[in-house]
Amino acid sequence: MTAVALPAGATPGFPQAPAALLAVCLVLFCVAYLRGWSVPVLPAAAVTLGTRLLMVGLSNGHTPRDVASYFQTAGRLVAAGRDPLTQQPQSQWNFLPLMPYVFAVEQRLGLTWELAGKLAPVLADVAITLLLGRLALGPDAARVPLLYALCPIPILVTGLHGQIEPVSLALGLGGLLLARRQHPAGSGALLGLAVATKTWPVLLALGPLRETRPSRWWRLVLAAAAVLAALLLSIPLFLHDSLQAAVSVLTNYRSFVGVWGWTGILDVYHHTGRAYAGPGIDTIQHVGTVVTVVAVAAAAVCFWRAGAVALTAAVLLAFLVVTAGFGVQYLLWPIPYVLLLRRRGGLVFAGLASLYAGYVYYLVANGTPSLSMLQVRWQQWASLAVIAAAVAAIPWDLRFGRAPAAGRHATAA
Repeated sequence: MTAVALPAGATPGFPQAPAALLAVCLVLFCVAYLRGWSVPVLPAAAVTLGTRLLMVGLSNGHTPRDVASYFQTAGRLVAAGRDPLTQQPQSQWNFLPLMPYVFAVEQRLGLTWELAGKLAPVLADVAITLLLGRLALGPDAARVPLLYALCPIPILVTGLHGQIEPVSLALGLGGLLLARRQHPAGSGALLGLAVATKTWPVLLALGPLRETRPSRWWRLVLAAAAVLAALLLSIPLFLHDSLQAAVSVLTNYRSFVGVWGWTGILDVYHHTGRAYAGPGIDTIQHVGTVVTVVAVAAAAVCFWRAGAVALTAAVLLAFLVVTAGFGVQYLLWPIPYVLLLRRRGGLVFAGLASLYAGYVYYLVANGTPSLSMLQVRWQQWASLAVIAAAVAAIPWDLRFGRAPAAGRHATAA
Protein backbone atom coordinates (compact mmCIF):
# COMPACT_ATOMS: atom_id res chain seq x y z
CA MET A 1 0.00 0.00 0.00
CA THR A 2 2.95 2.32 0.23
CA ALA A 3 2.54 3.56 -3.35
CA VAL A 4 1.20 7.07 -3.12
CA ALA A 5 -0.42 7.86 -6.48
CA LEU A 6 -4.13 8.66 -6.47
CA PRO A 7 -6.67 7.09 -8.81
CA ALA A 8 -7.86 9.16 -11.72
CA GLY A 9 -10.46 11.70 -10.69
CA ALA A 10 -9.52 11.72 -7.02
CA THR A 11 -9.61 14.98 -5.11
CA PRO A 12 -6.14 16.34 -4.24
CA GLY A 13 -5.27 17.18 -0.65
CA PHE A 14 -6.34 15.51 2.57
CA PRO A 15 -9.42 17.13 4.12
CA GLN A 16 -9.25 18.33 7.70
CA ALA A 17 -12.42 16.47 8.68
CA PRO A 18 -10.93 12.93 8.50
CA ALA A 19 -7.89 14.10 10.46
CA ALA A 20 -10.15 15.65 13.09
CA LEU A 21 -12.16 12.44 13.36
CA LEU A 22 -8.98 10.43 13.89
CA ALA A 23 -7.69 12.87 16.50
CA VAL A 24 -10.95 12.72 18.44
CA CYS A 25 -11.05 8.92 18.28
CA LEU A 26 -7.41 8.66 19.42
CA VAL A 27 -8.11 10.88 22.43
CA LEU A 28 -11.27 8.91 23.28
CA PHE A 29 -9.36 5.65 22.82
CA CYS A 30 -6.74 6.74 25.37
CA VAL A 31 -9.36 8.08 27.80
CA ALA A 32 -11.45 4.90 27.47
CA TYR A 33 -8.44 2.83 28.44
CA LEU A 34 -7.28 5.07 31.30
CA ARG A 35 -10.79 5.52 32.74
CA GLY A 36 -11.85 1.93 32.17
CA TRP A 37 -14.88 2.79 30.06
CA SER A 38 -17.05 -0.12 29.06
CA VAL A 39 -20.36 -0.40 27.24
CA PRO A 40 -22.45 -3.38 26.11
CA VAL A 41 -21.23 -4.95 22.91
CA LEU A 42 -24.14 -3.77 20.74
CA PRO A 43 -23.59 -0.05 21.47
CA ALA A 44 -19.87 -0.63 20.86
CA ALA A 45 -20.73 -2.21 17.50
CA ALA A 46 -22.87 0.85 16.72
CA VAL A 47 -19.88 3.10 17.46
CA THR A 48 -17.78 0.94 15.15
CA LEU A 49 -20.33 1.22 12.36
CA GLY A 50 -20.76 4.96 12.84
CA THR A 51 -17.07 5.85 12.89
CA ARG A 52 -16.29 3.69 9.85
CA LEU A 53 -19.18 5.03 7.81
CA LEU A 54 -18.27 8.58 8.78
CA MET A 55 -14.70 8.00 7.61
CA VAL A 56 -15.96 6.47 4.36
CA GLY A 57 -17.94 9.63 3.69
CA LEU A 58 -15.27 12.10 4.81
CA SER A 59 -12.50 10.42 2.81
CA ASN A 60 -14.49 10.12 -0.41
CA GLY A 61 -12.10 10.67 -3.32
CA HIS A 62 -9.01 9.70 -1.32
CA THR A 63 -9.08 5.91 -1.52
CA PRO A 64 -5.58 4.54 -2.30
CA ARG A 65 -4.99 3.15 -5.76
CA ASP A 66 -4.92 -0.53 -4.82
CA VAL A 67 -8.53 -0.49 -3.61
CA ALA A 68 -9.77 2.28 -5.92
CA SER A 69 -8.38 0.69 -9.08
CA TYR A 70 -6.88 -2.78 -8.71
CA PHE A 71 -9.64 -4.27 -6.56
CA GLN A 72 -12.32 -2.76 -8.76
CA THR A 73 -10.68 -4.25 -11.83
CA ALA A 74 -10.46 -7.65 -10.11
CA GLY A 75 -14.21 -7.59 -9.51
CA ARG A 76 -14.95 -6.62 -13.11
CA LEU A 77 -12.74 -9.42 -14.41
CA VAL A 78 -14.51 -11.99 -12.26
CA ALA A 79 -17.90 -10.70 -13.43
CA ALA A 80 -16.69 -11.26 -17.01
CA GLY A 81 -15.53 -14.80 -16.20
CA ARG A 82 -11.82 -13.96 -16.21
CA ASP A 83 -9.15 -14.61 -13.58
CA PRO A 84 -7.61 -11.51 -11.93
CA LEU A 85 -4.58 -13.58 -10.93
CA THR A 86 -3.36 -13.82 -14.51
CA GLN A 87 -5.32 -11.05 -16.25
CA GLN A 88 -3.98 -8.18 -14.16
CA PRO A 89 -0.37 -6.97 -14.04
CA GLN A 90 1.88 -8.61 -11.47
CA SER A 91 1.27 -7.56 -7.85
CA GLN A 92 -2.18 -6.05 -8.47
CA TRP A 93 -3.96 -9.23 -7.33
CA ASN A 94 -1.98 -12.20 -6.00
CA PHE A 95 -4.49 -14.28 -4.04
CA LEU A 96 -7.35 -16.73 -4.46
CA PRO A 97 -10.52 -15.21 -5.99
CA LEU A 98 -12.68 -15.11 -2.85
CA MET A 99 -12.61 -11.33 -2.49
CA PRO A 100 -12.88 -10.66 -6.25
CA TYR A 101 -16.13 -12.64 -6.11
CA VAL A 102 -17.23 -10.27 -3.33
CA PHE A 103 -16.06 -7.25 -5.34
CA ALA A 104 -18.13 -8.42 -8.31
CA VAL A 105 -21.25 -8.62 -6.11
CA GLU A 106 -20.55 -5.18 -4.60
CA GLN A 107 -20.29 -3.65 -8.06
CA ARG A 108 -23.83 -4.80 -8.86
CA LEU A 109 -25.33 -2.78 -5.99
CA GLY A 110 -25.57 0.44 -7.99
CA LEU A 111 -23.29 2.39 -5.65
CA THR A 112 -20.10 4.17 -6.62
CA TRP A 113 -17.04 1.99 -6.06
CA GLU A 114 -15.80 4.47 -3.41
CA LEU A 115 -18.75 3.29 -1.31
CA ALA A 116 -19.43 -0.23 -2.54
CA GLY A 117 -15.79 -1.33 -2.29
CA LYS A 118 -15.72 -0.56 1.44
CA LEU A 119 -18.91 -2.39 2.41
CA ALA A 120 -17.20 -5.70 3.18
CA PRO A 121 -14.46 -4.14 5.37
CA VAL A 122 -16.99 -2.02 7.29
CA LEU A 123 -19.27 -5.00 7.98
CA ALA A 124 -16.25 -7.09 8.91
CA ASP A 125 -15.13 -4.45 11.41
CA VAL A 126 -18.58 -4.59 13.04
CA ALA A 127 -18.25 -8.38 13.18
CA ILE A 128 -14.83 -8.04 14.82
CA THR A 129 -16.34 -5.83 17.52
CA LEU A 130 -19.05 -8.41 18.21
CA LEU A 131 -16.52 -11.26 18.24
CA LEU A 132 -14.29 -9.40 20.69
CA GLY A 133 -17.28 -9.18 23.01
CA ARG A 134 -17.46 -12.99 22.91
CA LEU A 135 -13.75 -13.66 23.12
CA ALA A 136 -12.77 -11.25 25.90
CA LEU A 137 -12.54 -12.84 29.34
CA GLY A 138 -12.09 -11.45 32.82
CA PRO A 139 -13.82 -8.84 34.97
CA ASP A 140 -12.98 -5.94 32.63
CA ALA A 141 -13.75 -7.79 29.40
CA ALA A 142 -16.52 -5.35 28.46
CA ARG A 143 -13.87 -2.69 27.81
CA VAL A 144 -12.46 -4.44 24.75
CA PRO A 145 -15.20 -3.86 22.10
CA LEU A 146 -15.32 -0.11 22.79
CA LEU A 147 -11.53 0.15 22.60
CA TYR A 148 -11.61 -1.47 19.18
CA ALA A 149 -14.49 0.77 18.07
CA LEU A 150 -12.45 3.88 18.93
CA CYS A 151 -9.02 2.70 17.78
CA PRO A 152 -7.83 4.84 14.82
CA ILE A 153 -5.96 2.06 12.99
CA PRO A 154 -9.06 0.07 11.96
CA ILE A 155 -10.89 3.30 11.17
CA LEU A 156 -8.11 4.21 8.72
CA VAL A 157 -7.69 0.76 7.18
CA THR A 158 -11.44 0.25 6.84
CA GLY A 159 -12.99 3.65 6.20
CA LEU A 160 -10.22 5.45 4.31
CA HIS A 161 -8.37 2.59 2.64
CA GLY A 162 -11.06 -0.10 2.31
CA GLN A 163 -8.45 -2.85 2.58
CA ILE A 164 -9.27 -6.52 3.16
CA GLU A 165 -7.57 -6.88 6.55
CA PRO A 166 -10.81 -6.55 8.59
CA VAL A 167 -12.37 -9.39 6.57
CA SER A 168 -9.36 -11.62 7.24
CA LEU A 169 -9.37 -10.78 10.94
CA ALA A 170 -13.11 -11.32 11.35
CA LEU A 171 -12.82 -14.78 9.82
CA GLY A 172 -9.75 -15.57 11.93
CA LEU A 173 -11.42 -14.43 15.15
CA GLY A 174 -14.53 -16.42 14.23
CA GLY A 175 -12.33 -19.46 13.76
CA LEU A 176 -10.79 -18.89 17.20
CA LEU A 177 -14.22 -18.61 18.83
CA LEU A 178 -15.41 -21.85 17.21
CA ALA A 179 -12.20 -23.62 18.21
CA ARG A 180 -12.70 -22.52 21.80
CA ARG A 181 -16.20 -23.98 21.63
CA GLN A 182 -14.73 -27.24 20.28
CA HIS A 183 -16.00 -27.00 16.70
CA PRO A 184 -12.77 -27.73 14.82
CA ALA A 185 -14.41 -28.29 11.43
CA GLY A 186 -16.25 -24.98 11.54
CA SER A 187 -13.12 -23.27 12.79
CA GLY A 188 -11.11 -24.77 9.94
CA ALA A 189 -13.66 -23.64 7.36
CA LEU A 190 -13.46 -20.03 8.58
CA LEU A 191 -9.66 -20.19 8.64
CA GLY A 192 -9.69 -21.50 5.08
CA LEU A 193 -11.78 -18.51 4.04
CA ALA A 194 -9.41 -16.19 5.92
CA VAL A 195 -6.38 -17.59 4.09
CA ALA A 196 -8.30 -17.26 0.81
CA THR A 197 -8.69 -13.50 1.36
CA LYS A 198 -4.92 -13.01 1.35
CA THR A 199 -1.90 -15.10 2.37
CA TRP A 200 -0.85 -13.74 5.76
CA PRO A 201 -3.97 -15.01 7.66
CA VAL A 202 -2.30 -18.42 7.76
CA LEU A 203 -0.66 -16.99 10.90
CA LEU A 204 -4.10 -16.81 12.52
CA ALA A 205 -4.36 -20.61 12.42
CA LEU A 206 -2.03 -20.95 15.40
CA GLY A 207 -4.66 -19.69 17.86
CA PRO A 208 -7.39 -22.17 16.85
CA LEU A 209 -4.82 -24.99 16.79
CA ARG A 210 -3.81 -24.01 20.33
CA GLU A 211 -7.46 -24.21 21.40
CA THR A 212 -8.06 -27.58 19.73
CA ARG A 213 -6.95 -30.93 21.09
CA PRO A 214 -4.16 -32.33 18.89
CA SER A 215 -6.20 -35.47 18.25
CA ARG A 216 -8.79 -33.26 16.48
CA TRP A 217 -6.41 -31.09 14.49
CA TRP A 218 -7.08 -33.18 11.41
CA ARG A 219 -10.69 -31.96 11.32
CA LEU A 220 -9.59 -28.33 11.40
CA VAL A 221 -6.89 -28.81 8.77
CA LEU A 222 -9.12 -30.89 6.50
CA ALA A 223 -11.93 -28.32 6.59
CA ALA A 224 -9.51 -25.48 5.82
CA ALA A 225 -7.93 -27.44 2.98
CA ALA A 226 -11.35 -28.25 1.52
CA VAL A 227 -12.31 -24.57 1.40
CA LEU A 228 -9.02 -23.60 -0.22
CA ALA A 229 -9.25 -26.45 -2.73
CA ALA A 230 -12.80 -25.44 -3.67
CA LEU A 231 -11.74 -21.86 -4.34
CA LEU A 232 -8.73 -23.02 -6.31
CA LEU A 233 -10.89 -25.32 -8.45
CA SER A 234 -13.34 -22.48 -9.07
CA ILE A 235 -10.65 -20.83 -11.21
CA PRO A 236 -10.87 -23.28 -14.14
CA LEU A 237 -14.60 -23.86 -13.58
CA PHE A 238 -15.84 -20.25 -13.40
CA LEU A 239 -12.93 -18.04 -14.47
CA HIS A 240 -11.82 -20.15 -17.42
CA ASP A 241 -8.16 -20.01 -16.53
CA SER A 242 -5.38 -22.56 -16.38
CA LEU A 243 -4.98 -23.96 -12.89
CA GLN A 244 -1.25 -24.25 -13.47
CA ALA A 245 -0.96 -20.59 -14.47
CA ALA A 246 -2.95 -19.46 -11.43
CA VAL A 247 -0.85 -21.56 -9.06
CA SER A 248 2.31 -20.16 -10.65
CA VAL A 249 1.21 -16.59 -9.86
CA LEU A 250 0.17 -17.58 -6.33
CA THR A 251 3.50 -19.21 -5.55
CA ASN A 252 5.65 -16.49 -7.12
CA TYR A 253 4.17 -13.54 -5.28
CA ARG A 254 6.74 -11.02 -4.03
CA SER A 255 5.97 -8.48 -1.35
CA PHE A 256 6.49 -4.72 -1.51
CA VAL A 257 9.79 -3.44 -0.06
CA GLY A 258 9.68 0.15 1.18
CA VAL A 259 10.97 2.29 4.05
CA TRP A 260 9.81 0.05 6.89
CA GLY A 261 12.26 -1.39 9.40
CA TRP A 262 15.58 -2.94 8.49
CA THR A 263 14.90 -2.83 4.76
CA GLY A 264 14.12 0.86 5.13
CA ILE A 265 17.53 1.43 6.68
CA LEU A 266 19.14 -0.28 3.69
CA ASP A 267 17.06 1.90 1.38
CA VAL A 268 18.01 5.12 3.15
CA TYR A 269 21.68 4.27 2.71
CA HIS A 270 21.17 3.25 -0.93
CA HIS A 271 21.89 -0.46 -0.48
CA THR A 272 18.64 -1.64 -2.03
CA GLY A 273 15.77 -0.57 -4.24
CA ARG A 274 12.15 -0.01 -3.34
CA ALA A 275 8.74 -1.45 -4.37
CA TYR A 276 8.97 -4.68 -6.43
CA ALA A 277 12.16 -4.07 -8.37
CA GLY A 278 15.52 -2.39 -8.16
CA PRO A 279 18.99 -3.09 -6.78
CA GLY A 280 19.05 -5.98 -4.34
CA ILE A 281 15.27 -6.44 -4.15
CA ASP A 282 15.32 -10.16 -4.96
CA THR A 283 18.01 -10.83 -2.37
CA ILE A 284 16.26 -8.71 0.25
CA GLN A 285 12.97 -10.53 -0.32
CA HIS A 286 14.65 -13.93 -0.08
CA VAL A 287 16.52 -13.02 3.11
CA GLY A 288 13.37 -11.38 4.47
CA THR A 289 11.36 -14.56 3.97
CA VAL A 290 13.92 -16.62 5.87
CA VAL A 291 14.15 -14.09 8.71
CA THR A 292 10.36 -13.88 8.97
CA VAL A 293 9.88 -17.65 9.07
CA VAL A 294 12.52 -18.01 11.79
CA ALA A 295 11.03 -15.18 13.88
CA VAL A 296 7.47 -16.47 13.57
CA ALA A 297 8.53 -20.03 14.42
CA ALA A 298 10.48 -18.80 17.45
CA ALA A 299 7.50 -16.78 18.68
CA ALA A 300 5.21 -19.77 18.21
CA VAL A 301 7.51 -22.00 20.27
CA CYS A 302 8.03 -19.43 23.02
CA PHE A 303 4.36 -18.52 23.44
CA TRP A 304 2.59 -21.81 22.70
CA ARG A 305 1.79 -22.39 26.38
CA ALA A 306 0.69 -18.79 26.95
CA GLY A 307 -2.78 -19.25 25.45
CA ALA A 308 -4.28 -18.67 22.03
CA VAL A 309 -4.58 -14.88 22.19
CA ALA A 310 -1.10 -14.22 23.59
CA LEU A 311 0.33 -16.70 21.08
CA THR A 312 -1.35 -14.99 18.12
CA ALA A 313 -0.45 -11.50 19.34
CA ALA A 314 3.20 -12.48 19.77
CA VAL A 315 3.41 -14.08 16.32
CA LEU A 316 1.79 -11.12 14.54
CA LEU A 317 3.92 -8.58 16.40
CA ALA A 318 7.06 -10.60 15.65
CA PHE A 319 6.12 -10.54 11.97
CA LEU A 320 5.83 -6.75 12.00
CA VAL A 321 9.18 -6.40 13.74
CA VAL A 322 11.19 -8.38 11.17
CA THR A 323 9.24 -8.27 7.91
CA ALA A 324 10.96 -7.04 4.76
CA GLY A 325 7.74 -6.33 2.85
CA PHE A 326 5.25 -3.98 4.46
CA GLY A 327 1.98 -2.20 3.78
CA VAL A 328 0.63 0.20 6.40
CA GLN A 329 -2.56 -1.88 6.68
CA TYR A 330 -0.44 -4.63 8.28
CA LEU A 331 -0.45 -2.58 11.48
CA LEU A 332 -4.07 -3.65 12.00
CA TRP A 333 -3.22 -7.36 12.26
CA PRO A 334 -2.34 -7.60 15.96
CA ILE A 335 -4.75 -4.92 17.20
CA PRO A 336 -7.71 -7.18 18.18
CA TYR A 337 -5.34 -9.52 20.00
CA VAL A 338 -3.39 -6.87 21.91
CA LEU A 339 -6.71 -5.32 22.95
CA LEU A 340 -7.87 -8.72 24.22
CA LEU A 341 -4.68 -8.86 26.31
CA ARG A 342 -5.47 -5.38 27.71
CA ARG A 343 -1.85 -4.52 28.48
CA ARG A 344 -0.32 -1.08 28.54
CA GLY A 345 2.34 -1.99 25.98
CA GLY A 346 -0.34 -3.03 23.49
CA LEU A 347 -2.18 0.26 23.95
CA VAL A 348 1.05 2.24 23.39
CA PHE A 349 1.65 0.24 20.21
CA ALA A 350 -1.89 0.99 19.00
CA GLY A 351 -1.42 4.70 19.63
CA LEU A 352 1.98 5.02 17.93
CA ALA A 353 0.85 2.83 15.04
CA SER A 354 -2.17 5.11 14.60
CA LEU A 355 0.05 8.18 14.32
CA TYR A 356 2.38 6.45 11.87
CA ALA A 357 -0.49 5.18 9.74
CA GLY A 358 -2.15 8.59 9.76
CA TYR A 359 0.99 10.18 8.35
CA VAL A 360 1.43 7.53 5.65
CA TYR A 361 -2.21 7.80 4.60
CA TYR A 362 -1.78 11.58 4.53
CA LEU A 363 0.99 11.11 1.96
CA VAL A 364 -1.21 8.73 -0.02
CA ALA A 365 -4.18 11.10 0.01
CA ASN A 366 -2.01 13.96 -1.23
CA GLY A 367 -0.78 11.87 -4.14
CA THR A 368 2.89 12.59 -3.44
CA PRO A 369 4.66 11.14 -6.51
CA SER A 370 7.93 10.67 -4.66
CA LEU A 371 9.16 11.25 -1.13
CA SER A 372 11.88 13.75 -0.32
CA MET A 373 14.91 12.43 1.55
CA LEU A 374 13.67 14.24 4.67
CA GLN A 375 10.30 12.49 4.40
CA VAL A 376 11.95 9.14 3.81
CA ARG A 377 14.22 9.55 6.82
CA TRP A 378 11.36 10.75 9.02
CA GLN A 379 9.20 7.83 7.98
CA GLN A 380 12.10 5.43 8.54
CA TRP A 381 12.75 6.63 12.09
CA ALA A 382 9.03 6.69 12.81
CA SER A 383 8.77 3.08 11.65
CA LEU A 384 11.58 2.14 14.04
CA ALA A 385 9.65 3.75 16.90
CA VAL A 386 6.57 1.69 15.99
CA ILE A 387 8.74 -1.43 15.77
CA ALA A 388 10.14 -0.72 19.24
CA ALA A 389 6.57 -0.38 20.51
CA ALA A 390 5.70 -3.70 18.84
CA VAL A 391 8.59 -5.38 20.64
CA ALA A 392 7.39 -3.91 23.94
CA ALA A 393 3.81 -5.04 23.23
CA ILE A 394 4.82 -8.71 23.02
CA PRO A 395 3.66 -10.34 26.30
CA TRP A 396 7.15 -11.42 27.32
CA ASP A 397 6.14 -12.42 30.84
CA LEU A 398 3.89 -15.12 29.37
CA ARG A 399 6.59 -16.87 27.32
CA PHE A 400 6.73 -20.58 28.04
CA GLY A 401 3.58 -20.15 30.12
CA ARG A 402 5.40 -18.47 33.01
CA ALA A 403 2.50 -16.37 34.30
CA PRO A 404 0.68 -17.80 37.35
CA ALA A 405 -2.61 -19.48 36.49
CA ALA A 406 -4.61 -16.93 38.48
CA GLY A 407 -3.28 -14.09 36.32
CA ARG A 408 -3.92 -15.59 32.91
CA HIS A 409 -7.67 -15.07 32.52
CA ALA A 410 -7.14 -12.23 30.07
CA THR A 411 -4.72 -14.15 27.87
CA ALA A 412 -6.53 -17.43 27.53
CA ALA A 413 -9.20 -16.02 25.24
